[in-house]
Amino acid sequence: MKTHPIHRQKDQGTWISWLGAPAQFLALGQDTDNHYCLSRGKSPVGGSTPPHSHDFEEGFYLLSGELTFRAGNQTHSLKAGDFINIQSGVAHSVENVSGEDAEVLIVCAPSGFDQFQIEGGYLLDGPNSPLVPFDEEGKARLLAAAQKYGINMEPSAQAFQEEPGVRITRQNQGVIVDVVGDRYRFLAEQQDTNGNYAIWEAELGPGGGPPPHIHRKEEEGFFLLEGRITFFTAEKSFTAAAGDFVHLPRNGLHWFKNETEQPARTLILVAPGGLEKMFVEVGVLASDPSRPILPPDAEEKERLVRLAPSFGIELKLDEGPTPP
Repeated sequence: MKTHPIHRQKDQGTWISWLGAPAQFLALGQDTDNHYCLSRGKSPVGGSTPPHSHDFEEGFYLLSGELTFRAGNQTHSLKAGDFINIQSGVAHSVENVSGEDAEVLIVCAPSGFDQFQIEGGYLLDGPNSPLVPFDEEGKARLLAAAQKYGINMEPSAQAFQEEPGVRITRQNQGVIVDVVGDRYRFLAEQQDTNGNYAIWEAELGPGGGPPPHIHRKEEEGFFLLEGRITFFTAEKSFTAAAGDFVHLPRNGLHWFKNETEQPARTLILVAPGGLEKMFVEVGVLASDPSRPILPPDAEEKERLVRLAPSFGIELKLDEGPTPP
């Protein structure tokens, strides 16, 4: 089991040509003990994915533009800041019918879709490599990989008449909680993803971030949306900027902090899910998201110390800097 962190800067990772468009894998299954994989893809105007279904959860966070999702008997258009999880077994497709290109972050849990896409697409040397057109040869390559990895590329018409298992969280929706000086907006929780992962947006004000700790149950990933966050481990520290990805594996001591004078925002995902329940129990619901983040108080800190062990979190308050 890996215990060393991964920091991939904006243009790093595994690049492929997928359906004629660029896709970047930020985390492969081999990085996350096969709990999840994470990719960032671009969908040009008129781009689409063929109808398909699979046996894992798939979540989409729109970074820019607009995409239309058809899942079972439902159709939903999502814009930047919106999120949808499509549960395993649901027939679905994605299309860009807007007038601008879109960019999307995709989490699959557990992993496996990464290997399907790598074999079904074409590996690239980097973000500036020429793309491979999605022609008849590409279709044959995709179908062969789909058969190997159990991806159903021919869902029945009946599958698109069934009520789908989906979770949609719009940009201004979701439970919002202030937790020890930081703010979390939950996009999908354990019950939405068959327990495979949970994901939320986190806002860290200047000086924000948790005390040193170790996760015993889940892998943890971060995609920086805005600002800069410095991550610390027992061996080193590094600073991630907007567009960067960080993976922190189970059983490794770590903490992170906004050491700048500007707010920072990041997506945080944990796989499997469940840790989000701790934050709801520890923090304070933010009924008005426009108000400033509540500063931590002694009672909230006490709740964190008391509840963390039941969620497999070992706080190491004697390590690193003294928390605020």
